[in-house]
Amino acid sequence: MESARHELILLVQLQQIYNQIAEAIRERQTPPPEVEQLQEQNRDRELELEEMEGHVEVHSQELQEIRKREDEWRLELEHFQKQKAIVTNEREFTAVISEIDYATKALNDILARREELENTIAELNSEIETRRSSRPEEEEEHRQVVDHWEGRKSELKQSIHGLAEAAHSKEAELSPKHRARFHRLLESKRGTAVAAVVDGSCSVCHFALRPHLQQRVRRCDELIACEHCHRILFLPDILDDASSETSTG
Repeated sequence: MESARHELILLVQLQQIYNQIAEAIRERQTPPPEVEQLQEQNRDRELELEEMEGHVEVHSQELQEIRKREDEWRLELEHFQKQKAIVTNEREFTAVISEIDYATKALNDILARREELENTIAELNSEIETRRSSRPEEEEEHRQVVDHWEGRKSELKQSIHGLAEAAHSKEAELSPKHRARFHRLLESKRGTAVAAVVDGSCSVCHFALRPHLQQRVRRCDELIACEHCHRILFLPDILDDASSETSTG
């Protein structure tokens, strides 16, 4: 009887330690809002910069084509200007002048587009450089936020290590049978192998215990499982009793 009660207390305490481990792991894997906000801002910033750099690439490719066409139209204009000097009649002169006017207009349009592209690329590159160079005070603020979170993660890691050692110590006191049963339940019941009885029901699955089963749980003569979820049941006051005994001892 006393052995069963002692084993149950150990199991409840072990469950509490595993709950603390799970909570510490969750906290360590969940950045605080200020860090998440900073990460989101950085992601948005990088996406905007990548989009701007993509525009620069597209404009640069068009600029290469524009410069190639500019050279072609310059050659075309030079050709017709030479033709102008050797025409022999008014009809040929009119045709050459028409070609010169057409080539001149096309060249001017290309020069205007080239200037527009060069200005756009220069503005985009300037904006990219400005955004890449964050203000020192902004960088310092970001660094402090990240450093604080990294420090907290380090604390949680140490806490998890200490809790794991405490769990190992408790498990060493358990009988092999109950230790194995606890771990089977821990794995199959999403990390909760032991459940308190509150108001006559299992606090995890909320299944109402029959009065006779409640009495058996209260006596602590044996380990009683919930008839619905099969977790090991206990009454919360067993821990108060255990604390009192420890203080008295």
